[in-house]
Amino acid sequence: MKKIILTMFLAIAAMSACAANKVKNDTIPVNNSEIVKIVEDESVNSKGNKVTKFYFLYDGELIPASRHVVESYNLCKKHEAKCRLAVVVNKKNNRKRIILN
Repeated sequence: MKKIILTMFLAIAAMSACAANKVKNDTIPVNNSEIVKIVEDESVNSKGNKVTKFYFLYDGELIPASRHVVESYNLCKKHEAKCRLAVVVNKKNNRKRIILN
């Protein structure tokens, strides 16, 4: 009887501990009006080739994005269409990046 009660108590404690560790939402929608500008940074990689990296200046942070995302954003902006972007937060190291949603 003691073993059953102890097992039930441990199971309930484990479930409540897992419920307390809620993970933040890793995909956050982007408000396009808060994007200040797009930054294109040219640098040289380890092989000596020129590489262009793209960043959005969003909410006071430089957040990396791909060339495709930047081209899609510029196209939507040019034709005054809505562009559905999202910030993805890596759960392990809290790095952010902007993607098409």
